[in-house]
Amino acid sequence: MKAVGATAGKLKLAISNDDVRSAVTSGAFPGGEAGSAAQKPALSVDGVSVIYKTARGSHTAVDNVSMKMEPGEFVSILGPSGCGKSTLLGVVAGLLPASGGNISVFGEAVSGPRKDIGVVFHQATLLPWLNVLDNILIPVRALRRKDRDYEKRAHELLELVGLTKFAKYFPNELSGGMQQRVGIARALIHDPSLLLMDEPFAALDAMTRERMSLELQDIWRASGKSVLFITHSIPEAVFLSSRVLIMSSSPGRFVKEVTIELPRPRTTDTMSTGEYAALCGGIRKMFDL
Repeated sequence: MKAVGATAGKLKLAISNDDVRSAVTSGAFPGGEAGSAAQKPALSVDGVSVIYKTARGSHTAVDNVSMKMEPGEFVSILGPSGCGKSTLLGVVAGLLPASGGNISVFGEAVSGPRKDIGVVFHQATLLPWLNVLDNILIPVRALRRKDRDYEKRAHELLELVGLTKFAKYFPNELSGGMQQRVGIARALIHDPSLLLMDEPFAALDAMTRERMSLELQDIWRASGKSVLFITHSIPEAVFLSSRVLIMSSSPGRFVKEVTIELPRPRTTDTMSTGEYAALCGGIRKMFDL
């Protein structure tokens, strides 16, 4: 696989808006971090709750949560299983309804799926009758764009995730980890401004997971995209994030925010530093681990 920086540059993943691309180039998003305070938040979650009606009564999955992300920021959400992290991500994506509160993306209310949001699910959710290349192109077709305008990009994304030789394979011919890498490429194909990732590396082996973390960081820094990242891995959250939001047990509430000020770009050497270890250890103590 090529050096990550070269691959990300080849992909040309900069945001299509000329002003934002200029801001990334000029350093207004230094190292992929948040942009100018004058810009509208990439994501605003204001007092959002999610309540399910069941045969046993009402169940509150997410309880009055609020947060903001600035353009170009990478934010992770950590919390115990069943605390509502993935539910919140589904509401932000416009795939699930909120019971209360408001969500906006770059100042526009979220009322359903949006063209400027890309989602990587915990499970790859590939269509079994389509090959790898065609699965990656699904968002292009859903947006009624032309395949030929995105086929080169799709092949570049396949190279990025290490699946160049598997473009014509079908999902049942791939391992679980390979299927998830196809899902990551699919989420990036239409160049979304906000990328939502629900434990995208959970199915990958340890070495591939570490490599994909490095590559995701490079893509993020090159493009200035905003990323909301769900993970159960404390080291992964610390390595990738600008901020880590800690969510309580169900019903999910944000109980702590940890700012990660490790220098960028972060490398495998970063994982050996005392500061990195201290941040991971501090977050573990919040969960009594």
